[in-house]
Amino acid sequence: MMLTVVAIAMPSSAQMTKKDTGNGPLSERVSKFWKKTKKTLDQAAEQVRQEFESSNSGLRKVNGEFYMNIYDTNIYKGDDVDELCRLCRKEFSAKYPHVDIRSCAIPQTDWQTETVKKEDKVTGYSQTLFCYIIGRDGNEGFINAKFVFERQKKVGDTVQTKVKWPLWIRTDVLTNEVYQKLITRE
Repeated sequence: MMLTVVAIAMPSSAQMTKKDTGNGPLSERVSKFWKKTKKTLDQAAEQVRQEFESSNSGLRKVNGEFYMNIYDTNIYKGDDVDELCRLCRKEFSAKYPHVDIRSCAIPQTDWQTETVKKEDKVTGYSQTLFCYIIGRDGNEGFINAKFVFERQKKVGDTVQTKVKWPLWIRTDVLTNEVYQKLITRE
């Protein structure tokens, strides 16, 4: 489509001058319009991204970037807490063997349960639990990792299917300055 517009405009733009139009050749005007539109769309997309991240996903803005909160207190008291933390520690240590794990925390009291529907009928249940690991990366900074556990159960079944066990979903590499701001809630 754009190629067609440019092809049609080329012969007429050759005859147009700044003196004739007051705005320059058509190709320049199209180029300027495209650049302005792209810049406006990029700014709008960035605003939407920032709004979504800050309000919906528990992220905090520090020095112009979004970071996960630091969780170091384990609130979850389920029978499987040690096993869940062990699995996350194992994944983290495999990826970062020289990082000193400072804490492994599940900052929720219980599994978050949601109903699964198909065509407005409840077909099952999905349960989610999040686990966070904070590790010290030498003297330079910290690594904050987020894992998710998800299990599902169909209506009437007694067995739960482990869907994500665990799934590593985000990593933030933090400088000492960013870490201090996150733990002091600035």
